[in-house]
Amino acid sequence: MAADAGFDSISARVTGSRGSVAADLRDDPAALARTLQALEETGVTVLDAEVLRLARTTPPGEAARAIELAAALGARHLLAVNTDLSADECVEELARVCDLADGSGLRVCLEFMRFSATPDLESACRIVETVGHPCAAVLVDALHLHRSGGSAQDVARLAARRPELFPYLQVCGVPPAPSGPIDSDLLLREAVSSRLLPGDGVNDLRALVEALGPAAPLSVEAPVSGDPHLSPAQRARAGAQALSRALDAMRFRPNR
Repeated sequence: MAADAGFDSISARVTGSRGSVAADLRDDPAALARTLQALEETGVTVLDAEVLRLARTTPPGEAARAIELAAALGARHLLAVNTDLSADECVEELARVCDLADGSGLRVCLEFMRFSATPDLESACRIVETVGHPCAAVLVDALHLHRSGGSAQDVARLAARRPELFPYLQVCGVPPAPSGPIDSDLLLREAVSSRLLPGDGVNDLRALVEALGPAAPLSVEAPVSGDPHLSPAQRARAGAQALSRALDAMRFRPNR
């Protein structure tokens, strides 16, 4: 479906699913085999593998297994989220994961989210810079950047100083801020089901894309609850077409 829609790469879920989602390739050898076959047949690559949760309750061996699967898929990045660790604990755990990933070809990208224990861009950058490992990086997601009070200008400023810390972007359209109290549950629901397609919404997608420049791959992370009737193939095409329209309007040609 990704190949038919015009994407060069996909994101693969290898571990870390919560709730009713049952998509971890770690737990489904048959699905893993089908995925590897589809990658070979289509020429599509894997931009990133998700999601390694850095938490006090993470089972022993989880990081090593996630790295093994991500490497088997040929992924370039492993996405990590700090669930409940302090900044110092996160530095220690991320450094351990990076040591495990060393030599695999993976970058371990810490994604900040307002409802996680690493809530914003500045926090993520401090942790990754303290780790100081060449495998450690920061993932900027358009929605999480906006909801945490960050801006494309913040990304541009930090990327100008340390461009190697920002290997790719997750892009979407950000809806207007919800009315009433905003809590972690609401932000989580929005992130997993109520985004907008790239080019829609209140965020400045042009400025964010320009902050990292044309070498940075763009990953469409845009689950849209308003289109429940669309099939997965239709969703993939809608995401690719929306991104193409947005980039055409910018006259911008990054990697996708």
